[in-house]
Amino acid sequence: MGFLPKGGYVDLAKRYRRYVMDSGLFVSLQTKVARKPLVQNLIGTPFIGSSVLRNKKPGSVNYDAKNPDSNRRLTTFAQNIQRLRDFKSQGFDRLNVSLSGWLTLGYDRQTPDALPPTPEAGGWDGMKAYFDACKEIGYTCWLHDQYRDYYLDAPSWNPEFAVHDAGKAGPPDAFPGTRFKHDWKDGDIPLMDNWDGGAQGYLNNLFMMGHLAKNYGALFAHGIHPQGSYQDVFGYIPPDQDFNPNHPCTRTQSMNARAAVFQWVNHNLGIAGTEAGSDWLIPYVDYTTSRFNRGSNTGTDPDHEDAIPVPLYELVYHDAVVTTATPNNLRSFLHGNVPQMGYGRTDASKEQALRLAALHRRVGLLEMTNHEFLDKSRRKERTTFVGGTTVTVDWDANTVVIAPPVSK
Repeated sequence: MGFLPKGGYVDLAKRYRRYVMDSGLFVSLQTKVARKPLVQNLIGTPFIGSSVLRNKKPGSVNYDAKNPDSNRRLTTFAQNIQRLRDFKSQGFDRLNVSLSGWLTLGYDRQTPDALPPTPEAGGWDGMKAYFDACKEIGYTCWLHDQYRDYYLDAPSWNPEFAVHDAGKAGPPDAFPGTRFKHDWKDGDIPLMDNWDGGAQGYLNNLFMMGHLAKNYGALFAHGIHPQGSYQDVFGYIPPDQDFNPNHPCTRTQSMNARAAVFQWVNHNLGIAGTEAGSDWLIPYVDYTTSRFNRGSNTGTDPDHEDAIPVPLYELVYHDAVVTTATPNNLRSFLHGNVPQMGYGRTDASKEQALRLAALHRRVGLLEMTNHEFLDKSRRKERTTFVGGTTVTVDWDANTVVIAPPVSK
């Protein structure tokens, strides 16, 4: 425990930074690059998603029975290859690409049983051609993956391996609890219907590694070698506790099981990423998705809609993990994030993305040393990085000034 006689949020963040560095929770990006040179590809390089199949399960909450055609969207592996070539021709010499929806039935369907790859998209051969093309084009490509959501129609579904609450009484306790409208219990097993795959439970975290090794072992056997894995929800959802006496799992064991998944990814694939990036995962991951959608003015915290955010996370961890964010939000510049572009057209955001990438190329491995508000209304603010680079945002004028300027 430490006490500061005076100071503000920057001082508190820097005191916490010292703690995580002393405790081993902080592992710098420079160290990660030294261990895995592939991590250097994340610095100053835009991220983009590729999607194979969205295929909402008939009867699930998200399924639109009135517009059945809207429930399914297929982009074959060959079409995704052409899309990558199009990006190359548009001037994106380097990209980091996360491929989702590659599972047999598509995105968020029947996890953790992912294989074979979407047959109508090209199957095993199509997926191999995709990753071969990534290397040929010069892009770093990996898979968007999921090992917590345990769907009732998954071939491996067995209620014995699903997370159990402490008892049958009351609403579900396992996250997200009652956050979503369609949740219930089957005895003491918490269930939910909120995503494309319909009814699901949650896989006991101790069994995640087995499914991971099973899936990637099959990919390797077919000559498919992704350069990493994005593990959905691991860095956002709290550790799971399973009260099933046949396979109890404490929260500590849950954290260790998730960390083991990332260690496997680091050793056998390359890039390790996750959602939101809880700080206990910092030693194991190379990048995390933006936290902007959980901030003030997003509807997630009605009691604090007028809150003014400050970059506490970046003041501690900017040089320990890459954070992706949209180039269309000036806060991405303020935080020194790397650009994350959407699945659609990139024309509108290309210039912003290249500018943000240039900034990240300069500061991506550097500590954020300060954040300050420049006026009483807190409508102008500035961040400073090691070496003196400053980023100043004027929210009223909708401008960002980088000093010294960056060249795209």
